[in-house]
Amino acid sequence: MTEALKTPTTQQDYQESRIEEEPILGPVLAMPDGRVHPLSWLDRVKLRLHLTDARALESRYFAT
Repeated sequence: MTEALKTPTTQQDYQESRIEEEPILGPVLAMPDGRVHPLSWLDRVKLRLHLTDARALESRYFAT
């Protein structure tokens, strides 16, 4: 049996993207692979109004 089938997947194995506050850049999207994307003015407004979240922004920035 392979190692992947033996160990159960836990919530800690998968990291979700999150919004972080950087001192110079302001709010940024921190991706699970370590990349950081500064948010545009419109994205910041949408976050304040709760019209978007980190998961939606991740899907938009994932390919770039």
